[in-house]
Amino acid sequence: MKIILLLLGAFCLANASPVHTADKAYLIKQKSIYELFWHVDQPTVYHPELYQKARSFSIEDHIGSYADKTAVTEFLQRWKHGMLPRGQVFSIMYPQLHEETVCLFNLLYSAKDFDTFYNTAVWARFNMNEHMFIYALSVAVLHRSDTQYVRLPPLYEVLPNLFFNDDVLHKAYHLGMGDTSLKKTVGGVNYHVIHSNYSGWYLVRNDVPEQKLTYFTEDVGLGQYYFMSSHDFPYWMNSVQYKLPTNVRGEMYLFNHKQLLTRYYLERLSNDLGEVNYVDVNHPIVTGYYPTMHHHNGLPFSHRETNTVVPLSMHKHVQKAEHLETRIADAIDSGYVEDVNGQKVNIYNEGGLNILGNIIQGNADTLNPKYYGQYDLLCRKIFGLSLEPNTKYQIVPNALEIFSTSTRDPVFFSMYKNVVTYLLNYKKNMPSYTQEELSFPGVMIESVAVDKLMTYFDHFESMINNAVSVQNHKEAQSTLIKARQNRLNHKPFTYHITVNSDKVVKAVVRVFLGPKYSVHGHEVDISENYMNFMELDQWIVDLKVGTNKVERSSHESIYVAPDDVPSELLYKKMLKAIDGVETYVYTTKLYGFPDRLMLPKGKKEGMPFKLFVHIAPVDETKSFKVDLPIWGTSVMDGRPMGFPLDKPVQAYNFTLSNLHFKDVLIFHKQLDEMNVTV
Repeated sequence: MKIILLLLGAFCLANASPVHTADKAYLIKQKSIYELFWHVDQPTVYHPELYQKARSFSIEDHIGSYADKTAVTEFLQRWKHGMLPRGQVFSIMYPQLHEETVCLFNLLYSAKDFDTFYNTAVWARFNMNEHMFIYALSVAVLHRSDTQYVRLPPLYEVLPNLFFNDDVLHKAYHLGMGDTSLKKTVGGVNYHVIHSNYSGWYLVRNDVPEQKLTYFTEDVGLGQYYFMSSHDFPYWMNSVQYKLPTNVRGEMYLFNHKQLLTRYYLERLSNDLGEVNYVDVNHPIVTGYYPTMHHHNGLPFSHRETNTVVPLSMHKHVQKAEHLETRIADAIDSGYVEDVNGQKVNIYNEGGLNILGNIIQGNADTLNPKYYGQYDLLCRKIFGLSLEPNTKYQIVPNALEIFSTSTRDPVFFSMYKNVVTYLLNYKKNMPSYTQEELSFPGVMIESVAVDKLMTYFDHFESMINNAVSVQNHKEAQSTLIKARQNRLNHKPFTYHITVNSDKVVKAVVRVFLGPKYSVHGHEVDISENYMNFMELDQWIVDLKVGTNKVERSSHESIYVAPDDVPSELLYKKMLKAIDGVETYVYTTKLYGFPDRLMLPKGKKEGMPFKLFVHIAPVDETKSFKVDLPIWGTSVMDGRPMGFPLDKPVQAYNFTLSNLHFKDVLIFHKQLDEMNVTV
């Protein structure tokens, strides 16, 4: 069972991820797969020796080396008929390309051993569309058992055009053509640094206040995270067929997008912006978007003017979306959905929210795909103002139709505010938690303290070599082009929680962060504000009788991950480890929400927020372990995602001894004001 947990997703309560020392077999796999991602648009130039391997390998001659013969046959038939050509723009969200990509994935996934898988991947690198290849290979590596814990290079290094603005790539192109104005030599390597900013820095649009937030929405780590998180349960992947968990997918989809929405709202408050706008197919789209980006073939990403009306040409999509919205709302209000046989299925029982989430996303586990459709993909097409292709292969996807660029468009968050409202309405139809469900008899939180919360911007460099063409492999190895950005970061902090217990017991600690005031400066009661708290961390503690000092570092959060090690450094470590010069270690948790973005920016003078801590007993009869190859062994405590803030809150019930609200301030400082080492 292979999944990647999304942002603050399932209740993963394991301790720090185990660290392993890589053996030779792992290192060879890691190095071999890593190399396949570089300069995929120039496969015969970069690692030309692989070209002979690709030419000498025949899928048809090795059909016995694949577990799924039907998948191989289908691929070969499609390949001979013609698939997406190299050089064309790719998005998994277009039906024809979706079918072809799944076909390629099934070919890679069904290889019986690593050698066959690798040889197939090498063949595909030279013969398939570059971006389709990257997508299918990424998903295959994450879901195959023999590539468990193999790290992929960060996508912002592989496909820089999906993460950086035109002005940055324009400078990179000039460097590739021989411009030496930014050149310096470091250790025999031609080292170039391009200073990179976010969209809106050159031309400020007063009608788009969201430009204040581009440092967050366009953060390369956020885009990388959302791309990777879409791979845990690719919307087209059937859980039973691919041996994935069947009981958490829909709930995770809803909850994790709620967490992203909440995190965005906290950042809006830090910039004196209010609630996220709703978006509706029948009303103008309030938020404009000017991406200043282009696809790898030179076509620009489409922009959207402020208050754009959805054009009449999209009427068929709008009509379909309205039908689906009515069916989803009816299901929430009536309490049941219809399966393919017209039978009513109750969604207000165990597993009901999972069913609802699958239907809203329109994934491969949806109960009735024809009736409930693919609402998520439809909204991306409509609100991104998707252009209709002239032919099936001449597409120009909008930012919402590519996972790695989705969060760059502010309407992404408006779209998911609509989706999260379905979740909130569903929860409102359920009884609130009783004091018995919330309490922990004999356990009392005596105090909560946290280190001073401080954010700042610091320099972060991303390798963008893949943005330029190279003459040969040697040149590629001796040239390093970096884009330097100021990215949001925070000083590490620690929770200090004092707990008194009258017994020896296991407990689950959950920590949330939410706003204290609205954008208008009014303090907001928890009963009106519970949905705006995001979960920062949760972990299991062993309480002893008496006073317990519980401490937890922000970097220990099971939901976050540090910045990726730059590929040029990681690759050198692989080579040295293969040569036996040094050891190479890896963890079982490869991905997570960017640690840098854990806290909203706050304000220079300090911005008030509320920290909420809840301690609950661990019920051994409901808890269970799940072995997740990406995240290691985890303990699920059986409670709903977001507990106890997943349902409407009665303020009088939130005065129990095992929960605690703490006022905190988040200070934003300049880097030279920080007493930190960066």
